[in-house]
Amino acid sequence: MSFSSSISLPPTPKALLDLIKLEAGPASMPDSRQALWISLAAYFLTEAGGQLVSADILPSISYGVASAALLAALTFGALVLTGTRERLQQTLISLASTGAVIGFVSMVLSLMVAQIFPPPMPAMKLVGFVLFPLVLWKFTVFLWIYRHAGMRFIPAFALGAIYIGFMLLILSPLLVRVFNLL
Repeated sequence: MSFSSSISLPPTPKALLDLIKLEAGPASMPDSRQALWISLAAYFLTEAGGQLVSADILPSISYGVASAALLAALTFGALVLTGTRERLQQTLISLASTGAVIGFVSMVLSLMVAQIFPPPMPAMKLVGFVLFPLVLWKFTVFLWIYRHAGMRFIPAFALGAIYIGFMLLILSPLLVRVFNLL
């Protein structure tokens, strides 16, 4: 028995759950500016909150802004190049809202691990190890959404990998270092 068939959800949360379960494409999400701004704001908040677990407030806010702006810019560029610009709003809503849900789960788990293992322990390395499956899940969901937005598999794979890899491996540590120098 499926989880979604046992609970009756309104259309938008059901579409979001189906996206996270890889059972629907971005066309299932609402196509409105309000939904776009709400999903981008939620994505910003969860990305900044996830960074706030291990960094100061200024690098965390900068990371949240940069991650939301880069997600929008890369998605816009990719959809323009593939000739599917008309799908931008729903694709961006799908990416931001699923990213926000996965980011929220990641943030909660980071806080739990940080509480269980106090600062003398290498808690952030352990958090990175524990949360790696969520990083893979976020990559898979982004790949799925890009693929269903009209991109071929290899470009969708590359775009998802480049975005997530750049955000986690380059931008996050770079912002922390830059703000520590200030």
